[in-house]
Amino acid sequence: MEWIILFLAAVLLPVFPFSWIFNRLVESAPGPWARALAILVLPQLGVLLLYKTGPHASLPAPFWRVWLMLVLFTAIFYAFRAVSARELRIWARLTASSGLTLAWLLMASHAEMVAVQLFALAWSLPAALLMIWAGMLSQRMGGAYLGLRGGLATELPRLSGLITLSALALVATPVFPSFFALLQVFAVLSLAWLWPLLLLLLIWGWSIGKFLQDLLFGIYRGEPLTDIGVATTGLGAGVLLLFALFGLLWSRAWIGI
Repeated sequence: MEWIILFLAAVLLPVFPFSWIFNRLVESAPGPWARALAILVLPQLGVLLLYKTGPHASLPAPFWRVWLMLVLFTAIFYAFRAVSARELRIWARLTASSGLTLAWLLMASHAEMVAVQLFALAWSLPAALLMIWAGMLSQRMGGAYLGLRGGLATELPRLSGLITLSALALVATPVFPSFFALLQVFAVLSLAWLWPLLLLLLIWGWSIGKFLQDLLFGIYRGEPLTDIGVATTGLGAGVLLLFALFGLLWSRAWIGI
């Protein structure tokens, strides 16, 4: 029974190769809002499943070492896959999988359930927003592909701005919660385990640089597009602002200021 629960948790908090099921569940959700809901809810269910049943607490230490190595491999693997992704929805899903799997490292340090839930939210919320922005981009362009038509910053400045901020929030940019969540992981790991995280940060930097280049730069060549409205822009910016403020408040509580 413990192994079944662990398998289910590895699907919901994606660990390779079970992460394939997580990605299929998100991708098969009907529409951008359903995909956003799926990427928000599934990791939270994984955390609840583990903390309410507790099979991870009784597993032997050698198993945990192998499992955490697999977790770090999963994070690096999906981050590297995201580098070549040209579709906004796919990039968001792969990058979210890369970040969400790190929740296992926090659980291995016997963190409280609320801390792990907030950790998962730090990656799932910006990914959920990107699912919604991808849907809006698809409505205007017939698809949310990046790099095929450059210069969207001049043609769709409001939508491009929200996409940019959400993408930065997803790759642990300072002031966003994912940055402080990642600092927590650095704090609980020994020095020997840190180099995979440094490699992960390098790949995330590569990925977001390529992402923004495909989205913002170049000259737009295509039919005129209608940007999102001011109200939608304000709502999206407000969510991201509150998200950033939450990250700053979380950092104060974590550091003990």
